[in-house]
Amino acid sequence: MAVHEGLEISDSERLYELIREGSLFRGCVFDEADLSSIDADELEFEECSLRGTNFSGLACQRFHVVDSDLESARFENADMHEAEFVKSNCTSAIFRSAKLNLSRLIDCDMTVCNFDGANLFGADLSGSRFRGVDFSQANLSGNTVDGVDFSMATLRYKKFAKTKLSGVNFTEADLSGADFAGTEFTDCHLNSAVFNEETVFDGADLRGATISSSQLAVASLKGAIVSAAQAHTLLFEAYGIVVAEDAESFTKPR
Repeated sequence: MAVHEGLEISDSERLYELIREGSLFRGCVFDEADLSSIDADELEFEECSLRGTNFSGLACQRFHVVDSDLESARFENADMHEAEFVKSNCTSAIFRSAKLNLSRLIDCDMTVCNFDGANLFGADLSGSRFRGVDFSQANLSGNTVDGVDFSMATLRYKKFAKTKLSGVNFTEADLSGADFAGTEFTDCHLNSAVFNEETVFDGADLRGATISSSQLAVASLKGAIVSAAQAHTLLFEAYGIVVAEDAESFTKPR
């Protein structure tokens, strides 16, 4: 099968002509191309520029993107189960109502993407950045999130219960109503995150998380495990209580 290299493609008619010969595009430019409603068995993009490309209504059984730029690309209502986005820039891309079940979004920048109504069930999001993304209307369950940056993201009422979270950054994220019951945290950050009385950490092991300025005490913490330093921080931030080791000296939590 042919490998298409260094081409500039602007419409779906030209793309259809090319994929009859081969589905792999390397170093090609698709900026602002209208590729809406494309129906293809397989599409592969390596080191391509796809800035502002319109893939709305895409139906593709095997969609692979590596080392490419998809800033502001559109994937509204795309049907792309088990797609792969690897080491690519997808900032401000729109995935509204896209079907991304069991997909792999690995080491990508997904900052301020739109996932309203998207189905990300079982997707592997490892190493990617979802800064400022609102997942309120997305199906985010059964995911692998090792090393994910969810800073400033909205994860209201999402379920992370009974999982092991490693290297996840929830700094300034909205975790109102999120369920972390029985979750084990390792090298995670909950600094300045937003919680409410419906956020659940019952039975969670929080010793591997930083929690400063998070107001974690408003959440349900029944049976949760924290370190002595974390307990000092929780008491000080919630009630202004300083825990001293003895009657003569103490250090205020920061």
